[in-house]
Amino acid sequence: MLTLLTGPRWAIGPRDLRLLAERARRIAGVQTRVEHATVLDQLVSIADGVDPAEVPSLDDALSDPGDLPYSEEARERFALLAGELRALRASVGEPLLDVVRRIIDTTGADVELASAVSPAAEARRDNLDLFVKAVADFQAVDGAVTLPALLAYLTAEDDQGNGLDLATPTLADSVKLLTVHRSKGLEWGTVFLVGTCETRFPSNRSRTLWTSSPAVLPAPLRGDAADLPQLEGHDKPALDAYRQATRAHDAEEELRLGYVAVTRAAHRLCVTSYCWSERATPFGPSEYQHVLKEQLEEWGLEVPGWRDKPAKGDPNPYDAVDPSRPWPVTTTGREAALRLEAAARVRAADPATADEGLDMLEAAVVADWDTELDRLLAEARRDRAARLEVRLPSSLSATAVARLREDPDGFARELARPMPRPPSSAARFGTRFHAWVEARFGQQDLFDAEDLPGRGDAGIEDEADLKELVAAFEEGPFGSRVPHQVEAPFSLVLGGQVVRGRIDAVYREPDGAFLLVDWKTNRRADADPLQLALYRLAWAELHDLAPEEVRTAFYYVRTGRVVEPEDLPGREELAAILLGSPEGDPQGP
Repeated sequence: MLTLLTGPRWAIGPRDLRLLAERARRIAGVQTRVEHATVLDQLVSIADGVDPAEVPSLDDALSDPGDLPYSEEARERFALLAGELRALRASVGEPLLDVVRRIIDTTGADVELASAVSPAAEARRDNLDLFVKAVADFQAVDGAVTLPALLAYLTAEDDQGNGLDLATPTLADSVKLLTVHRSKGLEWGTVFLVGTCETRFPSNRSRTLWTSSPAVLPAPLRGDAADLPQLEGHDKPALDAYRQATRAHDAEEELRLGYVAVTRAAHRLCVTSYCWSERATPFGPSEYQHVLKEQLEEWGLEVPGWRDKPAKGDPNPYDAVDPSRPWPVTTTGREAALRLEAAARVRAADPATADEGLDMLEAAVVADWDTELDRLLAEARRDRAARLEVRLPSSLSATAVARLREDPDGFARELARPMPRPPSSAARFGTRFHAWVEARFGQQDLFDAEDLPGRGDAGIEDEADLKELVAAFEEGPFGSRVPHQVEAPFSLVLGGQVVRGRIDAVYREPDGAFLLVDWKTNRRADADPLQLALYRLAWAELHDLAPEEVRTAFYYVRTGRVVEPEDLPGREELAAILLGSPEGDPQGP
């Protein structure tokens, strides 16, 4: 929470932060701030009825900042942030990946990183992508995981594991920082050897000897004992000789490191040192730098930026530097300054003013900007709209059109977040009934059984019920009547929307007219005549007939009842349903 409040977006200052913390303590019932409470003090507080588990929360203070003297800007930002947090909490029941993306979009973390100009901005953007990927991988293990489970996983990974993957620079776009020891055997085009001051590199510090420290392994016991100086006796001259030999050995080792350091560059070597640090006495160039300087002069090359050791008594420039820094930072950083400058330019710009002084290429670029901004603004308005507009799919079934007319909001919710339907034995038996009718009249089409309209029929409970239904059909008015076509497919364009479906059966009447029949296997005679209206219009236009020349009927197989609805809607009324007009509201008989 503190990171959000002090970040570049909300930028709450230290005074308002202190007041917010005071408000949080008041809400938690903490009247005084105890800096160093002992265990005994905490036990006494518990006995007195003050539970230390009631920790002051900045989140509570955000929702109820009270009447403390905040600045007007801070109070406004508190309200905005509290509103965002409430909106985010309302979506914690959504899938994890949706929650994470919503948090990123709401907090503007992606926009902030996209507009960042610091050298580390690219790595931060990559790390955000890796975090989203880690959440997706975690969700893939079990789609029903919850937000507390994700938080527990992240905590455990941070405490017990290696942490999440981090973005690392590639070999082509990074600077490698290595010690001289780690650089052995490697080579780069350009190498910077820094800090080669006297007493630093080569170092004038001798290693601790085993003769003076019991923590050091004796030289005779080391694996490289053959390469190390050894103690020849136990008197003072022998100890002095051993120390002298060890210093000479250390100097030789430093020289080897120096050779390694200056031979890592394939093309360019830069050797630098410094004169001053926080210590009082200055540094001079090391003997390695002197050797390199002499070599360059021997080759007739100039030694750039050479500085000798400052004279004794010269002032140390670090003495005039104040190392302290205020916190929180009161100055505006470079990125924040750039954003403020851009915001000021936007406020000062007049959108009604034409862009002048642009050539053809610049005008094209500005036009692309305008188009992209319009898209972004439209997307932002959609995201913040209280009512979500859902586009219809490329094609609809007749059942979907009826659903759209009966409950547009419910149909839109199903489109926005489709949910799998539980398996239905009634639908399965309904599909089998339609397949039986096709087989009976020998008109099987090559299409998937899942496309059969009968899969939506309800009321067929089991195998015995299916047999009774078949027997009822055989005894009914269509049992022996051969249809003109079974499961006739159609495609109809209404109001710019494609409607597809299949007509259960088409019969040719003695007078040459057509009768379109839709089987109904359910027990209730409550079918929607809108379905027949779509069938009639599609068949009439397919055969260049007037809709009035095509008859339609529902055949309720269980009862043998044939229902022919009257006053079916025409093309205009059907198109009005898809266009959202109240005119498209046909009433069945």
